[in-house]
Amino acid sequence: MIIRKAAANDIAPAAVLMARAYATHFRPIIGDAALDFDRAHFEARFARELAELTVLDADGVRGVLLVRDGHIAMLFAAETGQGHGAALLAYAEANGARSLEVFAANEGARRFYERAGWQVADDCEREFAGAQHLFLRYEKPMIPARRQG
Repeated sequence: MIIRKAAANDIAPAAVLMARAYATHFRPIIGDAALDFDRAHFEARFARELAELTVLDADGVRGVLLVRDGHIAMLFAAETGQGHGAALLAYAEANGARSLEVFAANEGARRFYERAGWQVADDCEREFAGAQHLFLRYEKPMIPARRQG
């Protein structure tokens, strides 16, 4: 397993991964609007944001991470229980990620981040995919460096 900055040839497999994720994992939360987030949608997005895109490569793209200005805009691993999500999160944290948002209804994601020490900092209701949804903003508390001496 390798976590690395994405290259242009990672766009298509990363887009397939995310389109599947929306069709399966996010459809129960946002309904059929999830199907609008198809491969073409993610290919266009990843082409625009390639400089900020990171992939987890384990015999192919098995995870996607998008961090912008210390905020995790997207983190998804293809399989659960393989440590891929935790590896992507650790990578994001090591590279300065300190905030993220999740659908309040996404209980699996909430448990995942809370187990990793992330804390709910705020909530807000806003439009996403044509409907109002409740989101939770998580932040990772910074641990002060120990003083030497």
